[in-house]
Amino acid sequence: MSLDEKSQRLGEMLSQIRNNFQGTIEAIDTFLSFLGKPRDSDHPEVYEKLNWEARTGNRGEYQLLRKGNCNNTQLFNHLEAMLKQNKNNITIGDYHYWAGEQGFIFRRKRKTDK
Repeated sequence: MSLDEKSQRLGEMLSQIRNNFQGTIEAIDTFLSFLGKPRDSDHPEVYEKLNWEARTGNRGEYQLLRKGNCNNTQLFNHLEAMLKQNKNNITIGDYHYWAGEQGFIFRRKRKTDK
């Protein structure tokens, strides 16, 4: 077997290993979503990746996330499942999240006592 053939075989093996791990990661994420546990409760910045829209209401500034305009539907579904499991209110990191109508999630920066 030549070096090129060995390299190709090794690449194929590594590709199969990667694909198997990806499936495992997705299964774990799905299970955690079912339990309503934050995917990265120690790393709430994962939700910063979503495309939140800044808004202002009678209670001040907040952010809105629409499922139809979300850049990561899997993460949206995960957050929505956590909200349903927690009576549509949850605090993660510096933000308080709540569910609106179907397909809408809101959040507001928590007030800190200083």
